[in-house]
Amino acid sequence: MILRHSGPSPFCRKVDIVAKHHGLVGQITAQDVDMNDENETLRVQNPLGKIPALILENGQNIYDSQVIVEYLEDIGGGAALMPTGAGRIEKLTQYALANGMTEACLLVVYEKRMRPEDKYHQGFVDYQLGKIGRGLDRVLSDLPSLEKLDIANIMTAVMLEYMDLRVNEDLRDGTELGANKGTWRSSHSGLSDWLAGFEKLCPYFGETRPY
Repeated sequence: MILRHSGPSPFCRKVDIVAKHHGLVGQITAQDVDMNDENETLRVQNPLGKIPALILENGQNIYDSQVIVEYLEDIGGGAALMPTGAGRIEKLTQYALANGMTEACLLVVYEKRMRPEDKYHQGFVDYQLGKIGRGLDRVLSDLPSLEKLDIANIMTAVMLEYMDLRVNEDLRDGTELGANKGTWRSSHSGLSDWLAGFEKLCPYFGETRPY
């Protein structure tokens, strides 16, 4: 299998963690994507031009990250990461929140890096930051369980470290993150302890850190 990816992508990191958990790393060859290349074959493999995409040995293309996670769950040998039974909907909701916050983080980064300076839309960025700020409040009040590894705590941890890597450096002076200015570690410091606990639970977290 070939995994089309980019190292810093949080959604690629999620897939990497799931692959390691299920003992599938030896069956997957990572292949970087050049998003600036108009001839990049990713655009054929995934018409949406988004990463990650998984190319199976029979030529089938699987995307997006959630579908890839489901596929790896089906063929992997580790304990299930997608929730079942009691508490399933709660965990899926936590997972959806972390996914949505990550998407908002990416939009903040894209607006800064891809948009010409004269077309930069502060109102759009503020709208995304509002999602992130409210999301951090909710995560802090409803922390994903660390009893065992699952997709909700994986995505929440990946989202928080992606903010460390990309979003904090792209916030413009004076931009508010929820009700507080500054990084999530200062505005929602309780999440730092949770993240430290997650890293003890998940040995693959440090291994997949893109910096």
